[in-house]
Amino acid sequence: MTVSRKQALEYGYELIGRPRSHLRVELNQDKSGVSVTHKGRVITRVYLNRSGMNAAVAMSEAMAIKLPALGGSNSGLVSTGLLYRVLAISQLDFRNPTAYELAGTLVDEAISMQRGGGTTSGV
Repeated sequence: MTVSRKQALEYGYELIGRPRSHLRVELNQDKSGVSVTHKGRVITRVYLNRSGMNAAVAMSEAMAIKLPALGGSNSGLVSTGLLYRVLAISQLDFRNPTAYELAGTLVDEAISMQRGGGTTSGV
């Protein structure tokens, strides 16, 4: 059964609704795109187009999980706060040049969170 992108995101936002410091996630790549899963359920998915692959690279960097080869998967531990940023990155439209700046900020915040530094924005 294929899960729609909308259904995946609904589950992703439901998952981050209960804050946790460690969630095991997998980054998977198949012929249609790259997905993030938790316990076998898709949290978000990006497609194999220019925008989707830019998002996949940024998601990979944010989670500090190597982007897998086609047919592969890699896993890691992330917090729900970090996952929130990954969900945001997955929804950016990289046809818009400002998406790169926003993705950069979200990745920087995620990296800072992994190092225990909280967020880098002054908000």
